[in-house]
Amino acid sequence: MNTPEIAPIQTKQAGAGNEPAIVTFAVNDPEVLLALSEYPEGPARTNFLVTALKVGVLSLKAARGTLDSDTVRRESDRLVEMLAGRLNEWGGKFREKVAGSLSHYFDPQQGVFVERVDRLTKADGDLASVVRLQVRDAEQSLSKVFEQFVGENSQLLKVLDPSGDNQLVATLQRTLADVVQAQNAQIANQFSLDNKEGALVRFLGELTAKHGDLNKALSRDMEAVVAEFSLDKPDSALSRLVGRVETAQRSLTSELSLDNENSAIRRMYKLLQEHQATMLENQQRLASTLDAAVQALQARRDEAAKSTRHGLAFEAALGDHLRSLAMAAGDLVQDTGATTGLIPNCKVGDHVITIGPEKVAAGARIVVEAKESASYDLGKTIEEADVARRNRSAGVCVFVHSTKTAGPSIPAFARYGHDIVVRWDAEDATGDAWLQAALMVATALSVKAVVHGKQDAASFAKVDKAIERIRKHIEGFEEISTTANTVCRSAEKILKRAKLMEDGLSEQVVAIAEEFLKLKESAQDGD
Repeated sequence: MNTPEIAPIQTKQAGAGNEPAIVTFAVNDPEVLLALSEYPEGPARTNFLVTALKVGVLSLKAARGTLDSDTVRRESDRLVEMLAGRLNEWGGKFREKVAGSLSHYFDPQQGVFVERVDRLTKADGDLASVVRLQVRDAEQSLSKVFEQFVGENSQLLKVLDPSGDNQLVATLQRTLADVVQAQNAQIANQFSLDNKEGALVRFLGELTAKHGDLNKALSRDMEAVVAEFSLDKPDSALSRLVGRVETAQRSLTSELSLDNENSAIRRMYKLLQEHQATMLENQQRLASTLDAAVQALQARRDEAAKSTRHGLAFEAALGDHLRSLAMAAGDLVQDTGATTGLIPNCKVGDHVITIGPEKVAAGARIVVEAKESASYDLGKTIEEADVARRNRSAGVCVFVHSTKTAGPSIPAFARYGHDIVVRWDAEDATGDAWLQAALMVATALSVKAVVHGKQDAASFAKVDKAIERIRKHIEGFEEISTTANTVCRSAEKILKRAKLMEDGLSEQVVAIAEEFLKLKESAQDGD
């Protein structure tokens, strides 16, 4: 680079303090003149010169400073190690807290959840108390319903109250009284011994004719009836009825006792336990099936990542992102992955960016190669980048590797002469800054090539060093982000599994309550 020559013509020194100094000088350096030509004469060019002079003064001051780059690097490494230690310590404490909470609730010996389920399902537990309370409330509700509709204070009895002024009741009373009097007279006439044609006289005559003395016959029959209703006689009807009721009561009590292994309630309890064990086994099989399905899905994704079809999707996503960046910068993007270039039968070079006409390197071409394949290392990448530049007649190549398939030899961001290698993920916005930085460096290389040619390419050494330092720091943050995401995913899986177990046990408790209600209703219907 030529050293700028400045020939001072006139200088007017200002006083001490912040008073402005007027300096007049002539500039004959080509680079400075070229930069000045981009600004019109007047305040714009004057502001540019003042800014350039300030940047130069600050650079000279920084060059004379005592900043030790090794000390800064050591302090940065120490801070990164300290941050990693704090994160590891926090992760250990978080895992201990999660394990303690799960043990507190689901420990088979002392777990709060297991203890609560046992209190619910035992014979004298909360569930049995709730069932008894519901049955008692149902009986009280039924009594209230009968009292409301047919009780002493019901509307029906008020309407039929004979003491009131109800005309309907009075009419019914008079009519019924007349009918009853007439019927009573007829019945009395039929049962009168004075009426020889009455029913009683005919009945006594037939009984006397057929059975002899009626009093003796009735006496014998009454003695037989009284004997059938005596508890002192074991074979009487009443004794047999009481025996059957007691037998039925003992049978019902036995069927509703958990102490009897053959009782209905005991069999139902065993069925519920077997059903719960079956549900747990089914859940384990389902979990195994889901794990196998997830592994198969991951395998298919890995296979798709190596296929050509997946690479075309990555190429299309990169093209869309490049168009959004180029539109903001005033450049033109052309998709060339499906067409051949200068080399016969060669389609290397997926996108070509033409720098806009308002820039210094107007018309310069930058080729972009998209690659989502695990078979490419750094050496093969540099070789194909050279082919892409020659095939698309471009001065600079930006080789974009997919983060999902890039090998360990592929850097996150690096420049190799006229080739720039960068990693990028279409689904992660954090990598967009690297892609935009690669395009900016490629544009700068194109500008340098247009203005001074390849001899000044070494002036970007400082840019390469800055990029390398940034890359190292970002790798540390990526490791921290990966560790934090792993801890969050593990906690989410534990919470989801606990929620599934809670829902399953709640359904079982509801089913047990329904079965108890059915048994209670059946027992009441039998009584």
